[in-house]
Amino acid sequence: MSAPIELTRVGLVSARFLTEESPRPPPQEIPDIFSFSPSRDEAKLAAIHPAWRRNLYALLEQPTSSDSAFLVHVLMTALIVLSAIVTVLETVPAFHSIKTSVWFGLETSLVALFTMEYIARCLAWSGTWMSLLRWVVSFFGIIDLLSVAPYYIELIMLQDTSVFFRFSILRMFRLLRVFRPFRSNNTILLTIEVMYVSVRQSQHALFALGFFVVMVLTVFSTLLYFAERGTWDDILDTFINTDGDPSQFASIPAAAWFVLVTITTVGYGEITPRSFLGRLVTLPLLVFGLLLIALPSFVLGREFSLVWERMSHDSPHSEPQSPTSPFMRRGRDTLFHSHTSSTAASDLSNRKLAHNQTELSKQIAELRGVVEGQGQMIARLVAALEGKGKGKARVQDVGFS
Repeated sequence: MSAPIELTRVGLVSARFLTEESPRPPPQEIPDIFSFSPSRDEAKLAAIHPAWRRNLYALLEQPTSSDSAFLVHVLMTALIVLSAIVTVLETVPAFHSIKTSVWFGLETSLVALFTMEYIARCLAWSGTWMSLLRWVVSFFGIIDLLSVAPYYIELIMLQDTSVFFRFSILRMFRLLRVFRPFRSNNTILLTIEVMYVSVRQSQHALFALGFFVVMVLTVFSTLLYFAERGTWDDILDTFINTDGDPSQFASIPAAAWFVLVTITTVGYGEITPRSFLGRLVTLPLLVFGLLLIALPSFVLGREFSLVWERMSHDSPHSEPQSPTSPFMRRGRDTLFHSHTSSTAASDLSNRKLAHNQTELSKQIAELRGVVEGQGQMIARLVAALEGKGKGKARVQDVGFS
């Protein structure tokens, strides 16, 4: 008796296609690196007393709260840019002919305005000693202090502190204040945050790549040092290459500089290997340099696309706009609403289409597996039927004989 043939049950797989009525997936948690929340800021504003301090806080810290606050914000931004321009022009030789009193007058005027702003911000944050201390030691508080303190130090010490470092250039960092109040609807801040999150999510891959770079740097620096150092000259107290010149690879750190410049494809050209062995060792570095640029770009680019997709559709940044005053924004919101709605619908349809294509590919792969299994089962049935037919034919032949 022939062995029984096991039949395989075909499972029914339900398709998970998205339609226009399908709900959107829940938003994923995205870290907030700027720690700015409009609702939190409004609650903080309501807790400030008395009224003059609350109005001063809104005037300086919330440019979108009123037209006057926006005007103050624009004026302070213009002063910051003007201060940076003055600092840069002071170092240009063509402007050295301008009298020192002119530069001193400009610097004094700018510092006086920035000092008034700093004092006003201290008053706005002076609701409690803790809030004042929190602002003074914050990033923007320290930058504001460093932008004016060197001027007064120079007046007290009667010495130019720019010999060590021109602290007035630190006022450039105050330009970050331009974007901070518009954290919830600004494309620039959204892009910076996406870049930060992308790098953080790629930290393991980047760490592995960095470790590999250090290994390559150490190994090839040592190889190039022994291949290119030449012979020691007691008179010159240095290594001499085959041309009789002092060797450019006199130490492993010097060779490491060449390796680093080569693998980053910078190629300054001030150090070059001259021996055949040194050039032979350099060849793998040229290939590794291409991989060093391609791999991080691929990893970061992929993470950037994924994070941007999530943050632009699932976070409060879904409507990035440029900062405007409340008066200008009232007229723009009406025009922007219809465009935003159509764009959001189009983006949602594209995501559903991509999901459906992926789901269809999975269904085709599952169907292919089922068909292959059914084909094998049919082949076994045919073979069994053919075996039974041959057995009956042999029995009939024996009966006739």
